[in-house]
Amino acid sequence: MPITDGWRYYHRPMRSSFLRISTVVPLLAATLLAGCGTLDVPRADNYPATGQKKARAVHHWDVLAGDVAARVAEKIASWPAGEYPIHVTVADKSSFNAGFLKLLTVHLLNRGVVLSTVPTAVELEVETQVVQHQAGVPPNFPVPIAGTLIGTGVGVWRDWRVHYSDRTLLPGVATALGVGAGLALDMAHLYTQGAAAGGPTRTEVLITTTLKTRDRYLAGSADLYYIEREDAALYQPQVPVPAPAPTPVKTWRVVAP
Repeated sequence: MPITDGWRYYHRPMRSSFLRISTVVPLLAATLLAGCGTLDVPRADNYPATGQKKARAVHHWDVLAGDVAARVAEKIASWPAGEYPIHVTVADKSSFNAGFLKLLTVHLLNRGVVLSTVPTAVELEVETQVVQHQAGVPPNFPVPIAGTLIGTGVGVWRDWRVHYSDRTLLPGVATALGVGAGLALDMAHLYTQGAAAGGPTRTEVLITTTLKTRDRYLAGSADLYYIEREDAALYQPQVPVPAPAPTPVKTWRVVAP
C-alpha cells in the first residue's frame, strides 16, 4: 500500500473528529450562556470597601464614651442649664455596660451635663447586642501569605545552593528580592485586611445610646465594632451563679430505753 494511501486512511477520521469537535464546542458554549441567562434571582455584589474599628481594650470603650458624651452635650446645648437632669441607665449588667456606664458618666460630667442618680423625665439608655455570624470570612487575598513566603524562602535557598554557590553578590540580590516580595505581600495583606490585629472577625457588637423621655425619643446613636469571639462574653449579661445546694443535715433523737 502506498504511503500516501495510508496517510489518507488515517487522516480522514482525524479530520472528521475535528469537524465534530468544532461543531460541539459552540453548542456547549451556547448552552452554558443560555443557562447563565436563566438566573431568576439577583446576583451577589460586594459592598465598596470600608473600614470598621475593632474594640480590643478598655481604652476603646473610653473613646466611644467620649464620643457619645460629645453628641449628647451638643444635643442639649440649647436646654436651660440644669432644668432637665439626665438619668443614665444600661439595659443589662454585662461587663461592658458596667464599665461603659462609669466612663460615660465621667465624660458627661466633664462636659457640664447635669446628671441624676434617680430616675427623671429624661433618660439616656445604653444597649448592646452581640452579632455572631455563622458563615466564615471569604478570603480577600488570592495567594496565601504564609505559603508564598515559604515558597520565596525556598527559592532563595535554592538559588544560593545551586546557581550561586561560588559567588557572593548574586545570592545577596536573590535574598533581597525574596525579602522585597515578602514585604510587598505583607503590605497587600495589611491593605486588604486592615491594620487591626487579626483582621475582620465574624463577631460584632452593636452599641446604641438613646436619649428619651417617657413618651418620645429625643436623639440616638449607633456604633459598630469588630470584637474577638472570645471577648463576646464581655458584652453579654452575666449569668447568675446558682446557689450551692444545701448540705444535708442529719437529726438525732435520744429516746429513753
